[in-house]
Amino acid sequence: MRRWAVLLTAMLLCAGCASTSGGRGGMVQRYTGSKQLEQAEEMLARGDSAGAAKTLGSIVNAPSVDGVTDAALFRLALLTLKPGAEKPASAQAHQLLKRLDKEYPRSPWTHLASPLTELIGIGEELKRQNKTLKGANQSLTKEIGELNKRMEQLKHLDQELERKSR
Repeated sequence: MRRWAVLLTAMLLCAGCASTSGGRGGMVQRYTGSKQLEQAEEMLARGDSAGAAKTLGSIVNAPSVDGVTDAALFRLALLTLKPGAEKPASAQAHQLLKRLDKEYPRSPWTHLASPLTELIGIGEELKRQNKTLKGANQSLTKEIGELNKRMEQLKHLDQELERKSR
């Protein structure tokens, strides 16, 4: 009987310690997340960015763990950036960076992501300005075409007046 009491006390003590943590996520979640993060880093080192993105995605979708989820958010955002002529970054990457900033404002990964987030914002603003300028350019081109047409009509009128005056 005494054995059972000691065993029960030990289990309660361990369960109590494991369930209380200073940050987000329990010890099991922290361990699992950090192992997955290591696996993702190994995949990246081997050049398997698709596998790393999948692993990082599972970390990001799991319950939050300080020091693990923020690193996974940053790395996954970098892997999903996919900038192009039409957009400075993918919507997914932008959402991941916003989530990183919102959920982990004091994380070193948030500080590293800050210039990238600013560049994405600048890129989107330039895209909007470019669209506005394209519209203005089209309307000016149309106006130039109309003015050229009127000039041709005036030339013909001038030529007709010159012929009639002779």
